[in-house]
Amino acid sequence: MEYLDLSLYEYRKFPLPMRSVGWLGRQFGVQGGVRNLATADMQLLVEASQRLGSVTLGTHECEFCPTSSPFEGNGEYRYYDRNGDVYAAPMMILHYVGQHGYCPPAEFLESLRRVDRLDWDWRAERLLSILVDESEDFDFRCEAIIDLVKWREDSRVLEALIYSIQDEELVDVAGDEIGRSLGILMSHGIGGNLRVDSLPEMVKFGLDQVARP
Repeated sequence: MEYLDLSLYEYRKFPLPMRSVGWLGRQFGVQGGVRNLATADMQLLVEASQRLGSVTLGTHECEFCPTSSPFEGNGEYRYYDRNGDVYAAPMMILHYVGQHGYCPPAEFLESLRRVDRLDWDWRAERLLSILVDESEDFDFRCEAIIDLVKWREDSRVLEALIYSIQDEELVDVAGDEIGRSLGILMSHGIGGNLRVDSLPEMVKFGLDQVARP
């Protein structure tokens, strides 16, 4: 699970093309050389790394930590640039930066500085079509639940999430993620006439995770 920075993402299947950032290991080492990340860039990275996707049953151990007590991680962060790019980094990217002097590529850091409000584009359209299509890859639909809220200002996102609640299998497997996505929308004043008390229990559980201080 080691890839060169900015190479085509290949770790797992995903419905959008992505580029790899921070998938470190012994073969290539701490790519870019060990150095401290600027405080402002570290803050941007932390703020952009809030929600994990592609969480699996296993964990990956940091190859730079002492073997007796290695840091372990699971899942990945995905970052959407305004110019249409998508970057994928392991959950461990913050550990690599903070503990091992990893500095992500300048192109990726610049993309974090540009991101504010994403305009609806082909990526959003693709994720939306996946979420509402029961014939689509089920894992892709679960990931779309997570990533569509990047375009939270668009009413189509709320409509798609509400629609997904009617799918019992999605609710059984990813009801908490539906709830988290709805919670993010509601925290930004986007909730329509959603009746929280009528939601499935797992969806309400996810909502509660966002509402906690």
